[in-house]
Amino acid sequence: MQSSIKNVTGEFTVLGNAEALKAGALNPNVLKMNVWKDANGKIWTLDHRRLGAFRLSGLEKAPVQWASPAQVQSQMWKMTTKNGGTSVKLKLGDGNNIIIK
Repeated sequence: MQSSIKNVTGEFTVLGNAEALKAGALNPNVLKMNVWKDANGKIWTLDHRRLGAFRLSGLEKAPVQWASPAQVQSQMWKMTTKNGGTSVKLKLGDGNNIIIK
């Protein structure tokens, strides 16, 4: 899990995706997350902004698919959490942040 993520991703934002998910205007399957399981059996995502959007939307479930070992290996640089993945800081810009749990 990343310790922080930026709100803006391309032409979309985490907050905008969360609102669209909550309103039913965005099909959750469009934001399917790649996940993997560590040696202890804990499941992690490679798609932290998508997880943030789902958490903020209030939806109970999010669609996932298993990442390939190559995908996991190439994305390990993202694993910067210092709290076991219990929260992530969403950077809104201009020094403003919110914590997503």
